[in-house]
Amino acid sequence: MKWPLFRLCIIVFVAAITLTACGQEQSASPQLGYKEIKSMVVDILKTDEGKKAVEEALGGGSGSSGSTGSMGMRMMTAQSGEEIRMAVKDTLVSDEYKKEIEKIMTDPKFAGDFAKAINSQSKQLHMQLIKDPTYQKAIQDMLKSPDVMKSFLELTNTPDYRKQSMTVMQEAMQNPLFRMEVLELLKSVVKDELQPKVEKKKPQEDQKQEQGGGEGGGEGEGGGEGGGQGEEGGSGS
Repeated sequence: MKWPLFRLCIIVFVAAITLTACGQEQSASPQLGYKEIKSMVVDILKTDEGKKAVEEALGGGSGSSGSTGSMGMRMMTAQSGEEIRMAVKDTLVSDEYKKEIEKIMTDPKFAGDFAKAINSQSKQLHMQLIKDPTYQKAIQDMLKSPDVMKSFLELTNTPDYRKQSMTVMQEAMQNPLFRMEVLELLKSVVKDELQPKVEKKKPQEDQKQEQGGGEGGGEGEGGGEGGGQGEEGGSGS
């Protein structure tokens, strides 16, 4: 932003000085005032040559105009740079320009170009903030807030969100690697579900076998007692 603006100021300043010098050389002509010089500079800028010079200055320029601009930038002191920063800051925070700035920022084209311009800086800043514990906690608290949860639930219940989710799932299922991972996960779940049932069946079968063995032993003892009583009766007779 500084280069084109400063080059434009240099062009206007040089044109004004040239016109003033030409006016002074003509002894017959009266001395021009500020309004006359300003009017002539404006007329020059309206011509095709003036427009071309301005376009070259805004586009970076070349040759003498580029060297003039670079020389002008080298002549800028730290104080003038600080004054420019303060002027820009005062303009951005001013209530007079606040609405205009908001209007500019809501323009889709400008917002897109502005986002592209600061994309790398924003990405780098975000990567640095992710590593900050305070920033992480703030994000967690924000996601846990009732308002955010409510908004998320309302979003998931919308038809558009469900349709998009189904589309994403269908596209993912067409990926062979994803299908293999899903199959492995399903096998693991089925195995975990069947394992407890098998372990529960084994104690029940062991208990039934013990009960069957006890009943068989009892029957054998009953038969032995019956045989003993029969022998005693035969000897008594």
